[in-house]
Amino acid sequence: MHPGQVRANGDIITSQAVGRCVDEQRHMLCTQWKVRTMRTPENVIYTDNGYGPVSKLAGTACTIGIQSFISNASFDNGTCKLELDWPLQSALNHKDIVPAKEGGKRKILVALGGGTFDTPSWQACSDNLDAFADALVSFVKTNDFDGIDIDWEDTGALTKSGGYDAVAFLSGLTRKLRAGLPAPQYIITHAPQPPYFDASFHGGTYMQVMKQVGTLIDYLNIQYYNNGDFVGTTGSEQAEKVAGTTGSPAFATSIVGLVAQGLPVEKLLVGKPTTPHNAGTGFLPVDEFCSDVVAPLVAKYGANFGGVMGWQLAQSPSSADLEYDWISTVADALSGNAE
Repeated sequence: MHPGQVRANGDIITSQAVGRCVDEQRHMLCTQWKVRTMRTPENVIYTDNGYGPVSKLAGTACTIGIQSFISNASFDNGTCKLELDWPLQSALNHKDIVPAKEGGKRKILVALGGGTFDTPSWQACSDNLDAFADALVSFVKTNDFDGIDIDWEDTGALTKSGGYDAVAFLSGLTRKLRAGLPAPQYIITHAPQPPYFDASFHGGTYMQVMKQVGTLIDYLNIQYYNNGDFVGTTGSEQAEKVAGTTGSPAFATSIVGLVAQGLPVEKLLVGKPTTPHNAGTGFLPVDEFCSDVVAPLVAKYGANFGGVMGWQLAQSPSSADLEYDWISTVADALSGNAE
């Protein structure tokens, strides 16, 4: 990255949703999805800046905070050592995780991966999958996180020989994490880029992953930025390519397009940079984003829409200024109150 719906006393209630599908592909994807239901779509915010740890989300409308990053892993005689980036280590040192939950107001996850987690590192994790998954499960539980976000961005493994099978790895990792982090106590999310859903882009990695382990994944924080051909630049372009609420048929990797391919809308979140400093391309001012992308999706799907993800709380990787207005504006839009 970067570089509907009922809560009872803060606990998430899950239900099984079995869809009657119209063709074989939709049947494979829609049968027995585990769907989260909550009072409104999720308002997810990542943090990867020492000035803006997840504890700074207290008092906001954010429903899931994600503290980044577990940035690498190494292995020695079957033992996995996780490497943490400085913002995550700082958040742990300052005991920011539990206060950020505000007594169950929001869930706090830890993010794994990101742009610096390279192909050799992912290959090593694939080669040592049991040890890797065990270390992640232990880390989540020891540090009082409510789950984990898998931010796999190893496009290099798709465009050249990566030495491992990405679909098998991501599916196997998800299965092992869910075995150690059972629902509904723990949340597992992934943060794919939109090309990973395109069959013409090396087979559509994440469509294959969702066919195999979609029932085990709670949400997809889809990175609709830094992928110009799949995102667009203007509000009208992003209404088509990100929301998919304009144009016919819907753009294949848009939210509407992914639903048409069989993915449950309850699991799909639109990921956006909160400022132009937090991504290379794809930024829209929050009012324009809410009116052109979020509001049409809320109008179409209501509380069933998965929600919105923002990268990140701070205005830039080094800024001390935090994007509280972005969170509140998105919350209004998710509640159907976009201006």
